[in-house]
Amino acid sequence: MIRLMTDKAADITPEDAEKYQIEILPFIVNLGEESMLADVNFLPQMFYEKLRKTDAMPSTSQMSPADVEDVYRRLTENGDAVIHVTMSGNGSGIFNTSTMVARQLCEEEGLDITVIDSSMFSMAIGAVVIEGAKMAQAGLGKEKIISYMTGCFDRDTAYFLVDDLTFLKNGGRIKATTMAISSILDIKPILMINDGLVEAYKKVRGLKKAISVLANYAVERMECPEENEIILLHSDAGDKVQILSAMLEEKVHPKKISVYEIGPIITAHAGLGLIGLYFRHQKPYGTYEKK
Repeated sequence: MIRLMTDKAADITPEDAEKYQIEILPFIVNLGEESMLADVNFLPQMFYEKLRKTDAMPSTSQMSPADVEDVYRRLTENGDAVIHVTMSGNGSGIFNTSTMVARQLCEEEGLDITVIDSSMFSMAIGAVVIEGAKMAQAGLGKEKIISYMTGCFDRDTAYFLVDDLTFLKNGGRIKATTMAISSILDIKPILMINDGLVEAYKKVRGLKKAISVLANYAVERMECPEENEIILLHSDAGDKVQILSAMLEEKVHPKKISVYEIGPIITAHAGLGLIGLYFRHQKPYGTYEKK
């Protein structure tokens, strides 16, 4: 049997984790004097409420190598293979930690563990892992699952808007050149995930125009909308999601639009008010010119 594993930054819901037997590695979220274990049951709204009530800047901490080893041993105790997809290695040390632990267990004890750096965040990881888990449940082999997932990570990305770039700056998840535009009056940077970090992709004046640009990316770049799903992401920004969803329904007509709340790991580094979208691209995202 093949077991899929990821971390809390993938924002997979408890229901999907249980349904598809996906193991979720926790993170630690620090807020003021409080440290919280963000496991699969730590829901986004719980963190939004805490963040609204404080001026403290949150941070996150990964699990220890011993914690990762304990999970690997539990998942492989019956001879199962593990595919562990981590959040971006450029945004967290969890990929390096997991790779080190996995290599040792594979070399010394013959365990079957593969660690993949998604170079992504949130449901840009979670959606792919869920599909990989479906493939595993259908009996497909490890190499086919790995090839599918790495292909998605190479081809697709997420585009988004944030209310305040300060969170990304403090967490080191955004390229330094992006910060220069944050002080310009009413300029909304369209952000994207590129090579595991966040960068400004386009500069737009005004929120409504910026949301329209996001919708147009799906119009221009989405592969077979009538057969595929658009995933909308947000951190306590349901009103913006409604506007974007209506635009997508009008312009794109996708098979399905799904809305997910961004969890505490990504919200700690991006803040409240974020909206974004993720979809299957016609060609690798890096081949599109910036507009």
